[in-house]
Amino acid sequence: MNTVSKQLRETIDAAHPRLTSITEARASERPYADKWSIKETLGHMIDSASNNHQRIVRMQETGNIGTFTYSQQHWVTSQHYQEEPWRDMVECWYRLNAHLAHIIAHVDPGSLEHVCDTGYAKPASLKFVIEDYLRHLEHHLGQILGDEDPRQRAKWVRRVPG
Repeated sequence: MNTVSKQLRETIDAAHPRLTSITEARASERPYADKWSIKETLGHMIDSASNNHQRIVRMQETGNIGTFTYSQQHWVTSQHYQEEPWRDMVECWYRLNAHLAHIIAHVDPGSLEHVCDTGYAKPASLKFVIEDYLRHLEHHLGQILGDEDPRQRAKWVRRVPG
């Protein structure tokens, strides 16, 4: 998992200055009533880091931790991310992910096949949870930073192998 840890760290280090350059007003804009603002999207990413932190640690402890799902709309709505200062959110996101990169670098290799029901058709292995987390983070950074085109995104993030 050292490769994923390194990729996560490189990704957040590259994204951090770009995120901090976004103004409070721009982060708060909601161009479509039914879509999240940049703040709410980053809030969702904070929630994802928080939930996956729990999964990654708990899945190392036991072979099957059972169901651990995440109701994203409830989490984003109930935490009122629109009202939180943008810079505080960026720092929270960055620090949570730096900690996740540290945890991922030290995951017990013997636990990578441990499973969790995350709401998909079949339980996910710890290996999948970790690799999928990085893909998910990259996807949302692409939305926020306007780099959804993989050729653009490749300039500042690296893909997980496989």
